[in-house]
Amino acid sequence: MQIAGVSSLDEALACERCGVDALGFTVRLPSGVHDGLTEDKARSIIAALPPFVSTVAITYVDNAREAVELCRFLGVTTLQLHGAFPTSEIPLLRAALPHLRVIRALHVVGPESVERVRDLQRRVDAVILDTYDAATGKHGATGMTHDWNLSRDIVARARVPIILAGGLTPDNVAAAIAQVAPWGVDVHTGIEDADGRRNLDKIAAFVRNAKAAVPVAATEQPRPRRGPKKWGASR
Repeated sequence: MQIAGVSSLDEALACERCGVDALGFTVRLPSGVHDGLTEDKARSIIAALPPFVSTVAITYVDNAREAVELCRFLGVTTLQLHGAFPTSEIPLLRAALPHLRVIRALHVVGPESVERVRDLQRRVDAVILDTYDAATGKHGATGMTHDWNLSRDIVARARVPIILAGGLTPDNVAAAIAQVAPWGVDVHTGIEDADGRRNLDKIAAFVRNAKAAVPVAATEQPRPRRGPKKWGASR
């Protein structure tokens, strides 16, 4: 499982102690710096982490050259692409950084999302399903769930690992895993207090509930193309 939006070393180490598999660092967003996390700060946090923690750059960069430069600077193991990044440039990422894992975000808005996964899965190592808020135009970090029936359909049809995000909390993550049977889960706003501060008790509860969850008639998920670790029920 991934905790997204990590912004301090203390928080990162607390997540690692809780059993989190991947830490997501949100950089180069359309809205600017998130929670004071500059790229220099993200780099210093990543450099100080234990060796078996997966680190993810969550970003809206829109071209391969910028993405490669960012990943090299940060020293991350995984790149999570949001926004308008062209699928046609993903091979350029592969050529420049052969060991980098690439996750593409997909916002579940209707049945067409199922077809979109079929196009993406030929190029990426995993797809993360997130929520689009039509009222605000916000993509991701909305605190809202989407139609989990569609997500489960995507899981059943996909040939790459599917990560479920969007409105997950300690209270609903077990139900989400039971219904959708994703390869992994991701949380951002769902482990924050009303003032936007990270709540370590909520993080611990999220991890505990996610690891204890049992998918109902789960479809066997494919293994990731790079790296054996599963961001879900076991560490």
